Amino acid sequence: MTDELVQYTKPQVHLVSLRLNRPGKLNALSRELEDALLDSVRRACADEAARVVVISGAGRAFCAGWDLGEATPADAQRQAFSARAGATAWLELIRLLRRPDKVFIAAVHGWVAGQGLELSLACDFVVASGDARFYFAETRVGFTMTSGAARLLPAIVGLGRARMLMLTGDTVDAQEAERIGLACQVTADGEHEAAAFALASRVAEGAPLAVAAQKMLIDSALEMSLSAAEHAEMLASLRLSGTDDLREAQEAFAAKRPPVFAGR
Repeated sequence: MTDELVQYTKPQVHLVSLRLNRPGKLNALSRELEDALLDSVRRACADEAARVVVISGAGRAFCAGWDLGEATPADAQRQAFSARAGATAWLELIRLLRRPDKVFIAAVHGWVAGQGLELSLACDFVVASGDARFYFAETRVGFTMTSGAARLLPAIVGLGRARMLMLTGDTVDAQEAERIGLACQVTADGEHEAAAFALASRVAEGAPLAVAAQKMLIDSALEMSLSAAEHAEMLASLRLSGTDDLREAQEAFAAKRPPVFAGR
């Protein structure tokens, strides 16, 4: 339905598309949109056939951050309760994006600001239209990051540049975002979703158990020593050595045909 806050579609059996649909507000997050996105991500995660999820935005922007025009309760106690409920939903959403059994791609254009930028950082890939503008708005509105971005951003762009982006609120264009690692690919204006779906198809061609293990290893390595990462990789390889997918890859190689993986 075009009037849904998040448009949920399945262009392919292994691919889910989630499009934020609050274009009149540049897809700025409200409690209703946040809840709708959480429900949609839960639904995608429950779909065993889905391997890759593409998140995009309708209209002129991916997501302009939190909607500062959102009405807030008048008394402090109700406002604090509402803030806690919102924080709980947001953290659940961010943690679902880090699940190893699904790969998430942010297809972004226009403004990618505040929590919208945090949302893109939590995804595994960011594909950006040439008109995308990245903006850490938190300090400009009296707020802080709430998604682990303060841990993740320095790992992507380096500590000094992360401080510059987070503390100054400087805007970064798509080409600079690709150069420093905020985006993995930049397309011509308006071609970001098609490029994201093409990338999703390439990811979905991989053996699902191996893709999940690789994602888990990449994410966990941020908090591991080199020797611990080596040990974790060896254990993961041993666990995959007896899978049907590995045997299928071997048989497909011998038969000179593409493998068909079942995730077993």
